[in-house]
Amino acid sequence: MNNKRISAVVVLFALTVTLSAQKRDRQTVVFDGGSRITGTILVDSSDYLKLRITSPQIVTLKKSEISYTVPASGIEKPFIDRHGYWVRVSASALTGRNDEENVGNMSFHFSNGYRFRNGLSLGLGTGLEELDVAVMPLYADLRYYPLKTRLSPFVWLKSGYSFAFGDREEGQYYYYGYYPEARGGFMFNTGAGIELASWRRNAVNIGVGYRYQKIIYRRVNNWVEDMTNELVTNFNRIEIQLGFIFR
Repeated sequence: MNNKRISAVVVLFALTVTLSAQKRDRQTVVFDGGSRITGTILVDSSDYLKLRITSPQIVTLKKSEISYTVPASGIEKPFIDRHGYWVRVSASALTGRNDEENVGNMSFHFSNGYRFRNGLSLGLGTGLEELDVAVMPLYADLRYYPLKTRLSPFVWLKSGYSFAFGDREEGQYYYYGYYPEARGGFMFNTGAGIELASWRRNAVNIGVGYRYQKIIYRRVNNWVEDMTNELVTNFNRIEIQLGFIFR
Protein backbone atom coordinates (compact mmCIF):
# COMPACT_ATOMS: atom_id res chain seq x y z
CA MET A 1 0.00 0.00 0.00
CA ASN A 2 2.87 2.35 0.85
CA ASN A 3 4.52 1.62 -2.50
CA LYS A 4 1.29 2.53 -4.30
CA ARG A 5 1.06 5.84 -2.43
CA ILE A 6 4.68 6.68 -3.22
CA SER A 7 4.10 5.84 -6.89
CA ALA A 8 1.00 8.07 -6.97
CA VAL A 9 2.93 10.97 -5.45
CA VAL A 10 5.74 10.53 -8.01
CA VAL A 11 3.25 10.47 -10.89
CA LEU A 12 1.48 13.60 -9.62
CA PHE A 13 4.81 15.38 -9.23
CA ALA A 14 5.84 14.43 -12.78
CA LEU A 15 2.52 15.66 -14.17
CA THR A 16 2.88 18.92 -12.28
CA VAL A 17 6.39 19.50 -13.67
CA THR A 18 5.22 18.60 -17.19
CA LEU A 19 2.24 20.95 -17.06
CA SER A 20 4.42 23.72 -15.65
CA ALA A 21 6.89 23.29 -18.51
CA GLN A 22 4.06 23.32 -21.04
CA LYS A 23 2.89 26.70 -19.68
CA ARG A 24 6.13 28.33 -20.78
CA ASP A 25 5.12 30.26 -23.85
CA ARG A 26 7.48 30.73 -26.74
CA GLN A 27 8.84 34.27 -26.81
CA THR A 28 10.34 36.38 -29.59
CA VAL A 29 13.44 38.32 -28.48
CA VAL A 30 14.05 41.56 -30.40
CA PHE A 31 17.63 42.91 -30.48
CA ASP A 32 18.65 46.57 -30.65
CA GLY A 33 19.49 46.22 -34.33
CA GLY A 34 16.02 44.86 -35.15
CA SER A 35 16.95 41.17 -35.60
CA ARG A 36 14.81 38.55 -33.81
CA ILE A 37 15.06 35.07 -32.35
CA THR A 38 12.22 32.86 -31.07
CA GLY A 39 12.33 30.22 -28.36
CA THR A 40 11.39 29.30 -24.78
CA ILE A 41 12.96 31.31 -21.95
CA LEU A 42 14.52 28.98 -19.39
CA VAL A 43 16.35 31.52 -17.21
CA ASP A 44 15.55 35.22 -16.86
CA SER A 45 18.16 36.96 -14.68
CA SER A 46 19.04 40.64 -14.33
CA ASP A 47 21.93 40.30 -16.82
CA TYR A 48 20.99 37.60 -19.30
CA LEU A 49 18.32 35.34 -20.75
CA LYS A 50 18.82 31.62 -21.35
CA LEU A 51 16.71 30.60 -24.33
CA ARG A 52 15.86 27.16 -25.81
CA ILE A 53 15.56 27.67 -29.56
CA THR A 54 15.09 24.10 -30.77
CA SER A 55 15.33 21.34 -28.19
CA PRO A 56 17.93 20.60 -26.94
CA GLN A 57 19.70 23.72 -28.27
CA ILE A 58 20.04 26.50 -25.65
CA VAL A 59 21.60 29.96 -26.11
CA THR A 60 22.46 32.66 -23.56
CA LEU A 61 21.83 36.29 -24.56
CA LYS A 62 23.10 39.53 -23.02
CA LYS A 63 20.19 41.66 -21.87
CA SER A 64 22.09 44.83 -22.76
CA GLU A 65 21.68 43.84 -26.44
CA ILE A 66 17.92 43.16 -26.22
CA SER A 67 15.25 45.80 -26.85
CA TYR A 68 12.26 43.73 -25.65
CA THR A 69 10.57 40.31 -25.90
CA VAL A 70 7.10 39.46 -27.19
CA PRO A 71 5.01 36.26 -27.34
CA ALA A 72 5.89 34.33 -30.48
CA SER A 73 2.24 34.09 -31.54
CA GLY A 74 1.00 37.30 -29.93
CA ILE A 75 0.86 40.98 -30.73
CA GLU A 76 4.04 42.98 -30.31
CA LYS A 77 4.31 45.47 -27.49
CA PRO A 78 3.98 49.10 -28.58
CA PHE A 79 7.24 50.07 -26.84
CA ILE A 80 10.49 50.81 -28.66
CA ASP A 81 13.87 51.38 -27.04
CA ARG A 82 15.37 54.31 -28.97
CA HIS A 83 18.54 54.79 -26.92
CA GLY A 84 21.87 55.04 -28.68
CA TYR A 85 23.56 57.09 -31.40
CA TRP A 86 21.31 58.98 -33.83
CA VAL A 87 21.55 61.19 -36.92
CA ARG A 88 18.85 63.76 -37.76
CA VAL A 89 18.17 65.58 -41.03
CA SER A 90 15.48 68.28 -40.96
CA ALA A 91 13.94 71.07 -42.99
CA SER A 92 12.04 74.02 -41.53
CA ALA A 93 9.96 76.95 -42.67
CA LEU A 94 10.70 80.16 -40.74
CA THR A 95 7.86 82.66 -40.80
CA GLY A 96 7.72 86.14 -39.30
CA ARG A 97 7.68 89.83 -40.09
CA ASN A 98 10.32 92.47 -40.74
CA ASP A 99 9.88 96.23 -40.80
CA GLU A 100 8.14 96.15 -44.17
CA GLU A 101 6.20 92.90 -44.68
CA ASN A 102 5.64 89.27 -43.70
CA VAL A 103 8.55 87.06 -44.71
CA GLY A 104 9.23 83.35 -45.05
CA ASN A 105 12.59 81.59 -45.14
CA MET A 106 13.84 78.01 -45.36
CA SER A 107 16.18 76.29 -42.95
CA PHE A 108 18.07 72.98 -43.41
CA HIS A 109 19.80 71.27 -40.49
CA PHE A 110 22.00 68.23 -39.82
CA SER A 111 22.68 67.02 -36.28
CA ASN A 112 23.87 63.92 -34.46
CA GLY A 113 24.17 62.80 -30.87
CA TYR A 114 23.27 60.19 -28.27
CA ARG A 115 19.96 59.37 -26.62
CA PHE A 116 19.94 57.85 -23.13
CA ARG A 117 17.48 55.28 -21.81
CA ASN A 118 15.75 57.89 -19.64
CA GLY A 119 14.61 59.78 -22.76
CA LEU A 120 17.19 62.58 -22.58
CA SER A 121 19.07 63.27 -25.83
CA LEU A 122 22.24 65.35 -26.32
CA GLY A 123 23.76 66.33 -29.64
CA LEU A 124 25.53 68.85 -31.87
CA GLY A 125 24.23 70.32 -35.10
CA THR A 126 24.77 72.70 -37.98
CA GLY A 127 22.87 73.81 -41.04
CA LEU A 128 22.15 76.48 -43.60
CA GLU A 129 19.57 79.27 -43.30
CA GLU A 130 18.58 82.33 -45.28
CA LEU A 131 17.45 85.35 -43.27
CA ASP A 132 18.55 88.73 -44.62
CA VAL A 133 21.80 86.97 -45.39
CA ALA A 134 22.88 83.33 -45.46
CA VAL A 135 24.01 82.01 -42.08
CA MET A 136 25.44 78.72 -40.84
CA PRO A 137 24.46 77.91 -37.24
CA LEU A 138 26.55 75.74 -34.93
CA TYR A 139 24.61 74.67 -31.84
CA ALA A 140 24.07 72.22 -28.97
CA ASP A 141 20.86 70.16 -29.29
CA LEU A 142 19.02 69.07 -26.12
CA ARG A 143 15.82 66.98 -26.41
CA TYR A 144 13.58 65.02 -24.08
CA TYR A 145 11.20 62.14 -24.94
CA PRO A 146 8.94 61.17 -22.00
CA LEU A 147 7.57 57.99 -23.65
CA LYS A 148 8.96 54.88 -25.37
CA THR A 149 5.86 54.30 -27.48
CA ARG A 150 5.99 54.39 -31.27
CA LEU A 151 4.23 57.75 -31.22
CA SER A 152 5.94 59.96 -28.64
CA PRO A 153 5.85 63.70 -27.87
CA PHE A 154 9.12 65.52 -27.34
CA VAL A 155 10.50 68.96 -26.55
CA TRP A 156 13.74 70.50 -27.77
CA LEU A 157 16.15 73.31 -26.96
CA LYS A 158 18.94 74.45 -29.28
CA SER A 159 21.42 77.23 -28.62
CA GLY A 160 24.65 78.35 -30.23
CA TYR A 161 26.18 80.82 -32.68
CA SER A 162 25.44 81.48 -36.34
CA PHE A 163 28.14 82.54 -38.78
CA ALA A 164 27.23 84.83 -41.69
CA PHE A 165 29.24 83.91 -44.79
CA GLY A 166 27.69 86.29 -47.29
CA ASP A 167 27.30 90.06 -47.47
CA ARG A 168 24.22 91.82 -48.75
CA GLU A 169 24.31 92.04 -52.51
CA GLU A 170 22.74 95.50 -52.53
CA GLY A 171 23.36 96.45 -48.91
CA GLN A 172 20.65 98.10 -46.87
CA TYR A 173 20.10 101.69 -45.86
CA TYR A 174 19.19 102.28 -42.24
CA TYR A 175 18.60 105.58 -40.56
CA TYR A 176 22.26 105.97 -39.77
CA GLY A 177 23.87 104.92 -43.01
CA TYR A 178 24.84 102.02 -45.24
CA TYR A 179 25.76 98.65 -43.65
CA PRO A 180 26.75 96.14 -46.33
CA GLU A 181 28.85 93.69 -44.26
CA ALA A 182 27.01 91.06 -42.20
CA ARG A 183 28.38 89.14 -39.27
CA GLY A 184 26.88 86.33 -37.23
CA GLY A 185 25.45 86.28 -33.74
CA PHE A 186 23.73 84.32 -30.98
CA MET A 187 20.94 81.88 -31.93
CA PHE A 188 18.26 80.22 -29.81
CA ASN A 189 15.53 77.73 -30.73
CA THR A 190 12.92 75.87 -28.65
CA GLY A 191 9.75 73.96 -29.43
CA ALA A 192 7.72 70.75 -29.15
CA GLY A 193 6.61 68.03 -31.53
CA ILE A 194 5.61 64.43 -32.18
CA GLU A 195 7.90 61.56 -33.26
CA LEU A 196 6.69 58.41 -35.02
CA ALA A 197 9.18 55.52 -34.94
CA SER A 198 9.35 52.36 -37.04
CA TRP A 199 10.13 48.93 -35.56
CA ARG A 200 13.72 49.40 -36.76
CA ARG A 201 13.90 52.55 -34.58
CA ASN A 202 14.21 55.03 -37.43
CA ALA A 203 11.65 57.80 -37.13
CA VAL A 204 10.01 60.87 -38.61
CA ASN A 205 8.97 63.91 -36.58
CA ILE A 206 7.11 67.17 -36.93
CA GLY A 207 7.28 70.14 -34.61
CA VAL A 208 6.51 73.79 -34.04
CA GLY A 209 8.90 76.15 -32.30
CA TYR A 210 10.29 79.63 -31.74
CA ARG A 211 13.51 80.76 -33.43
CA TYR A 212 15.66 83.75 -32.44
CA GLN A 213 18.68 84.95 -34.41
CA LYS A 214 20.95 87.94 -33.84
CA ILE A 215 22.95 89.36 -36.77
CA ILE A 216 25.42 92.23 -36.61
CA TYR A 217 25.85 94.51 -39.64
CA ARG A 218 29.11 96.40 -39.97
CA ARG A 219 29.94 99.64 -41.75
CA VAL A 220 33.37 101.17 -42.29
CA ASN A 221 33.23 104.95 -42.46
CA ASN A 222 35.35 106.05 -45.38
CA TRP A 223 35.15 109.71 -44.36
CA VAL A 224 36.58 109.22 -40.89
CA GLU A 225 39.78 107.20 -40.59
CA ASP A 226 39.61 104.01 -38.50
CA MET A 227 35.92 104.53 -37.68
CA THR A 228 33.58 101.50 -37.78
CA ASN A 229 29.90 101.39 -36.92
CA GLU A 230 27.81 98.30 -36.16
CA LEU A 231 24.07 97.72 -36.27
CA VAL A 232 22.38 94.81 -34.46
CA THR A 233 19.28 93.17 -35.94
CA ASN A 234 17.19 90.61 -34.01
CA PHE A 235 15.14 88.07 -35.96
CA ASN A 236 12.15 86.39 -34.27
CA ARG A 237 10.56 83.60 -36.26
CA ILE A 238 7.99 80.82 -35.89
CA GLU A 239 9.45 77.50 -37.05
CA ILE A 240 7.53 74.58 -38.60
CA GLN A 241 9.87 71.58 -38.73
CA LEU A 242 9.94 68.21 -40.50
CA GLY A 243 12.75 65.82 -39.56
CA PHE A 244 14.02 62.30 -40.20
CA ILE A 245 15.97 60.32 -37.56
CA PHE A 246 18.28 57.41 -38.35
CA ARG A 247 19.69 55.04 -35.72
